[in-house]
Amino acid sequence: MRAVSREVIHLNLRGRRPQALVHDEEDWHALSTIAQRMLFWCGGSIYGCRCEGPEMRFAVEMRYASAGTTAHHIAGAYAIYLRRRRGWSGRIFNHYVAIPIDTELFLDELVLWLHRPPECVKAEGAGCDVCWTADSAYLIPKSLSWITTDRVLAALSPGGAGRSAYIRRKTQPIASEITATLTGHTARRPRQALHDVLEQRAISRRQDPEGSIETIARFVADYCRVSYEDLRSASRKRSVSRAKAVAAVLCSRNGASVAAVARLFGCSRSTLIERAERYHEIAPQLFDQAERALDTCLERGHGRHDPQSVRLRQTHADSHCARPPGGMAIRAGTVPTKSRTV
Repeated sequence: MRAVSREVIHLNLRGRRPQALVHDEEDWHALSTIAQRMLFWCGGSIYGCRCEGPEMRFAVEMRYASAGTTAHHIAGAYAIYLRRRRGWSGRIFNHYVAIPIDTELFLDELVLWLHRPPECVKAEGAGCDVCWTADSAYLIPKSLSWITTDRVLAALSPGGAGRSAYIRRKTQPIASEITATLTGHTARRPRQALHDVLEQRAISRRQDPEGSIETIARFVADYCRVSYEDLRSASRKRSVSRAKAVAAVLCSRNGASVAAVARLFGCSRSTLIERAERYHEIAPQLFDQAERALDTCLERGHGRHDPQSVRLRQTHADSHCARPPGGMAIRAGTVPTKSRTV
């Protein structure tokens, strides 16, 4: 059932307006929050980011979700943020562009290209200084929690001097042939073939979503010590609410949509997302523990599990989960959890 992808893509989200998508610290903070939320739902890693004028570019390693799902998690939430802050209406983004990258050859080049010095953007409302990158993640360790640097630094210098190599390489120009490869301007047929492979894998993960969702939901019911019937009911018990949130995240990480999970449970998609993100704030290890138990279960029995071997232990974190707060504190610059079509 599980189909883990490790492809790295150069993801380009293109705005429909000439104005800069990220204009100040508040915008950058909002994007950071959205990127962290995407990684929570989709897994994977982000190695680099560049927001310049009406474009957002990312170096993304996909894990559970397709390129389209990854793009929607970022663009959809950021579009809601822009509508609220700037009063924009209608569609905010054009269709995304995802370019598969040969990680052995071009991952470090892609990150260096994304973090190059700013360029003048010849568009109204987007000046030369409107450029935001994740460069600081490589210069100051752990300064951006949503950027993963280890793989790129190891590629730049296996001997452990990756940060020095990164700084040195940034001062060197990137060959035009490499830039053309990173932006998809060469070898169009092979790139299209790779893109077709990615889409086919995404389709294969969605061929039997309901069966996969039910299998995971039954596992979570046993794991969280609630009945499957309660999980599908309108019960508002804390244990059931927590189990639904766990099931929603595990299903999402296995390629299913939260909307499909919501249909099975007879509740709203936004409610599931709000519950999952609330539990993620107060007990972030809850979902990782459940995911490891599910992986073990699937590896041993290909979906036939022994509930006693993976039951949820009553830990200190679980006691916090039993008393969820009455509301969520929304920090400045964050976006609401409800999703809308971009």
